[in-house]
Amino acid sequence: MGLILAATLMVGCSDHPSDDAASATHSASASATLPPDSLPTKMKGAINKDLAFSVQDATDLGRTVDLQHADVWRVCLTRKGKLENSVTFGAVPRGEKCPTHWDAHVPTPQTPKVIGDDFQHAYKELLKKGYNHEFIDVLYGSDQGAVNQQDIQRVHGQVCHQYPKPGQPLDASENVKLYVALKKCPRT
Repeated sequence: MGLILAATLMVGCSDHPSDDAASATHSASASATLPPDSLPTKMKGAINKDLAFSVQDATDLGRTVDLQHADVWRVCLTRKGKLENSVTFGAVPRGEKCPTHWDAHVPTPQTPKVIGDDFQHAYKELLKKGYNHEFIDVLYGSDQGAVNQQDIQRVHGQVCHQYPKPGQPLDASENVKLYVALKKCPRT
């Protein structure tokens, strides 16, 4: 569960430590162009009301809400938080139907097929399914070394292989591996 306290300074923490709490701040400031139910818009609203807030998956899937990519999440449910002057937002990836209650059982999404896609598109598709960026390993070019998260924006090319395979049930705790060519995948 991610927790951000609105004060003079925003500090982020989660079950999976983030390298960049400032990205959550950036996402919150980008809410002017986002729909009213978007997570960044709701985060900004809480900050403006001097509320602390936490964010969790509204469903029973147990996904960690990726605050670095908050724009792909929308808020479906809100309840009083555990702390005084706090709220908890229940969110799902944009495109999923909102549950009617907390921890609702929903069908497990499938891992999308991103083989052959441009990396940037593939990466966004995985985020939209609820995979957390911290669990997406990008192996780029011939050295096949994993790219540091802060260098993801420099990756351009075609996805040649992926793990888990397309159609597999989403497991939020599983590391995704994308093998990306510098340009196009070699023919095999």
